[in-house]
Amino acid sequence: MVVTVKAYPSISQKHGEAVCVAGVRVDGDRREWVRLYPVQFRDLDFAMRFSKYQYLTLDVTDASDGRPESRKPIIDSIRPGAVIGTKNGWAARREVVEPLMLESMCELREKRKADGTSLGVFRPALVEDLTWEEIGDEWDQEQQGVADQPTLFFPTKSGLERIPFRFRYEYRCADADCPSHKQTIVDWEIAQLYRTLRDRGDVEDVVLRKIRDKWLGQMCSPERDMAFFVGNQFRNPDGFLVLGVFWPPRI
Repeated sequence: MVVTVKAYPSISQKHGEAVCVAGVRVDGDRREWVRLYPVQFRDLDFAMRFSKYQYLTLDVTDASDGRPESRKPIIDSIRPGAVIGTKNGWAARREVVEPLMLESMCELREKRKADGTSLGVFRPALVEDLTWEEIGDEWDQEQQGVADQPTLFFPTKSGLERIPFRFRYEYRCADADCPSHKQTIVDWEIAQLYRTLRDRGDVEDVVLRKIRDKWLGQMCSPERDMAFFVGNQFRNPDGFLVLGVFWPPRI
């Protein structure tokens, strides 16, 4: 498979600190989505860690969440391969992603009702805004206990930080009857950008402005042939999230 999205880690009593990863199978005649969960990414040996747009070979078992794309990874089998670069207008990445391109978010919702489809990619017709709300930087007591647990291989691993803002895209898709959409962004990269800007000394207002400049002004600019990777939630099948952004230069 080729990894296309990697969400910021979540915390649960069952899986501990875990990441949801999604990508595209490229080992057959047709492209198809696959979701990997749980992946305890920060506990992986460094040789097994992978990035977006990297080939990944691994063994999986069937997941129990009922979504057709979901698989449970066998962690010890993970073998990262080559990373697909951005040469020639992201041509090699386009070959992976564009065969799966849908017309709209509204089409994806209809597919979910019909056959349970829970992952997709499409180009929004108009991205109206990037907004945020403050949610605080503390986990609840149970989550904090999980977040602070060391592991056998990384006993000095820092506790997982809760990012104190929830970021959302507001947009309209290409469906003529689109009611508009507001969807939370869970991409690890937006959380990491927040941390990077804050840790180098930018004040909060500047951090938020720079995130907006990047994720709205640059990634969603007319010069980019932008699309959203989206996926739904196991406990809320109608609740889709923006998992990541595909933003090659417009040709």
